[in-house]
Amino acid sequence: MLKRFLALLLLLPGSAMAVDGVREINQACALAGCFPGDFPGFPVTINLSGSFRLTSDLDVRGVSTPENRSAIEVGNVGGSPALDVTIDMNGFAILGPVSCTGNPVTSCTPVGGTGDGIRTNGNPEAKIRIFNGLIRGMGSSGIDCNETCFVTDVIVEQSGSEGFADSNGESIYTRCVARRNGASGFFVNGQVRDSLALGNADTGIFTNPDSMIISSRSIENGGNGVRCSTCSLLDSLINDNLGVGVEFSGRPIYGRNLIDGNDGGEISGSALQVDVNRCGVSAC
Repeated sequence: MLKRFLALLLLLPGSAMAVDGVREINQACALAGCFPGDFPGFPVTINLSGSFRLTSDLDVRGVSTPENRSAIEVGNVGGSPALDVTIDMNGFAILGPVSCTGNPVTSCTPVGGTGDGIRTNGNPEAKIRIFNGLIRGMGSSGIDCNETCFVTDVIVEQSGSEGFADSNGESIYTRCVARRNGASGFFVNGQVRDSLALGNADTGIFTNPDSMIISSRSIENGGNGVRCSTCSLLDSLINDNLGVGVEFSGRPIYGRNLIDGNDGGEISGSALQVDVNRCGVSAC
């Protein structure tokens, strides 16, 4: 009888644990508290390692000053840090109040927000995996990663600041889209692979030293297409940006790229060519 009762509890709406052992996150439990260590209201706080799955959209627009509210925060908040966390967005969205105008973006309102879609807090040993969802309209960044993050199949659009941001670790962004955000599309360490930066207010893909940009596109952004400092830029398309196509500094390498139609010129600085690159119809 007790086993049957516990099984029924697992199936109730808003239950924090699915039958496969993955902890669920949804709008109802976000407002009530999803699991131990998570207080009612946003952000949903993850202070334990494990797998988590969205089972509905998360919408912060109904709270006070929603531009300053993050939806999910991982680690180092009132307890032991979560070191190994997987967040399956499960095709759902995280929604905030910001709306951006222009293509590329010229303004976003409200301005000056501090809330992120998903924020992770600076434990250098942590590994965070995030995949399969949409983040729209957050006050600051869509994803702000301060560890090593592996982000796959995530779209971020109309954030008040960067789409994807990180400052530590060696993160990998694969098949991600940063579209029409209020600052750079990607402002990251690590690797950007098979991804797109489109119509952002500033640089499309801004990478810190020793990063890699591979098989990606940076198109129609309001600043430079790519900022590459001692990075590798390979097999990518950079065109129709309002600034320079690619800003090189340090000791970068590049090869098999097409750089064309950028208002500020195709290349600033110099890099080691490891294979042919095209600037319009000419080699560069």
